Amino acid sequence: MKDKKKFDEKKALYGENPVYLSHLLDPYTVKIAKWVYNIGLTPNQVTLINFFLGMLAIVLMFFYPTYTIFVIAAILITIRNIGDTIDGKIARGGDLKSPLGGFLDIITDWIFFHPSFFIVVGYITGNVAIGYLCVIAYMSREFTRTKFTYFHGKKITETEDAKKMSFFVSMARKYDLANVFWIIPVLLLINQPAFIIYFVLAAETILFAGELAVDLRILLRPKKEE
Repeated sequence: MKDKKKFDEKKALYGENPVYLSHLLDPYTVKIAKWVYNIGLTPNQVTLINFFLGMLAIVLMFFYPTYTIFVIAAILITIRNIGDTIDGKIARGGDLKSPLGGFLDIITDWIFFHPSFFIVVGYITGNVAIGYLCVIAYMSREFTRTKFTYFHGKKITETEDAKKMSFFVSMARKYDLANVFWIIPVLLLINQPAFIIYFVLAAETILFAGELAVDLRILLRPKKEE
């Protein structure tokens, strides 16, 4: 049997991670990623375990919206958050990156887990419309960012216009929806699930409006001025 490749902690880290919470947790989550890699789990297996735990938390909240279930969901989501942070690190540190892994990560998180979570929180708190608006807001922002990068050739935060607005760029780079899920278990423990969707809707809408304004300013400018 071929010897397993040694886990490379430096390679596993995401450079100078601009996202605030991820940057703080990176030194610890890379150790967990190394341990999980050494026990034999692959990045894709970790991604699927994350998905199962996250969806289990959502199903429990939907059918049994009690404080006890919120505590259980908080624990499940915290474990899922750790897994969501380390699957990419395992792929990089163990040299196991693959197109399928990246695709699975996006599908399980952004297409299934995130929308289901916000809609269910909206349902159990009597704010269904807010839950759906959260999904629309974050998907609109991600779609717009991806398309801007495709057509302009660089990320919005890397443009000269964005660099002139240091505060805006700092907020856009340090905020990440996936990192909000580190705060969500705390809000469940203090029995304030409604605050989750109101915060996410406000953050995503403000950032979307700001980024879209800069996008249009750059893309509508005559090419000779670039």
